[in-house]
Amino acid sequence: MQGKSVILKSILTYNGLSSGHSFRGKIKHIHNGGVRVIQLKDFEENYTIIGNNCVLVNGEKIKTKNYLKDGDVLFTSKGANNFAVPYKETNKTPTIASSALFVLKINKDLANPDFIAWYINQSKVQNYFKSNESGTYTTSINKTVLEETPIELPSLEKQAKIATIAKLQNRNLIISNQLIELNKRLTTTQLINSL
Repeated sequence: MQGKSVILKSILTYNGLSSGHSFRGKIKHIHNGGVRVIQLKDFEENYTIIGNNCVLVNGEKIKTKNYLKDGDVLFTSKGANNFAVPYKETNKTPTIASSALFVLKINKDLANPDFIAWYINQSKVQNYFKSNESGTYTTSINKTVLEETPIELPSLEKQAKIATIAKLQNRNLIISNQLIELNKRLTTTQLINSL
């Protein structure tokens, strides 16, 4: 991939890197809560999508500037899996990220958020994180390390093509895994019925 080498900070909007919302204590689900919270546990399919079972909370004390926007990239800063997932608005429920996540606001004139999330998840960047992580028991990637992440940036057109192919590949993997699981269940049922 031929492109220019940049650091992540240079393709973010002004103040484009922030921590998610910090809650005091455990995040408790409120049935009629007006704000959805994305946590680490909501990342599914090998950190490629955000699941549908996010907790709802009361939004009275949450500032609207913390609401996620379509195209924001969520980055798991804590633990062994430091992956990025692009946020896609699925309904009109205001959504925030928990404090275990960084929110990256990509300047879309410079970079495609889906491409950036894909690129962060590649081994080259993952190796960079491994060599720059902090902590011993629970490791984490700090803000400065994330801002300095080296990115190879091709043209916006090429970024869009790569992002589309990567999305199709992820979808293919999800469907393949579902088929394997269904086949396993079918075989088990047939074997039990043959007893």
